[in-house]
Amino acid sequence: MEKVKKISKYVLNILTIINALLLGINAVEGISIPYCAQITGVIVAVTGVISTYLLGQKAMKKEE
Repeated sequence: MEKVKKISKYVLNILTIINALLLGINAVEGISIPYCAQITGVIVAVTGVISTYLLGQKAMKKEE
């Protein structure tokens, strides 16, 4: 279980960095990333699910 938690944290950090890069690059004048809003929306949804999983694991650990 600890391995899944560790991997989830790394994936969450990587997705957050990718999301910030996409939004930052897309904001530069003259550069337009196709479907950037949809891509970042999906990333936000995935990071939300992972965060909820990690918080749930933390709450379960506290309860024990």
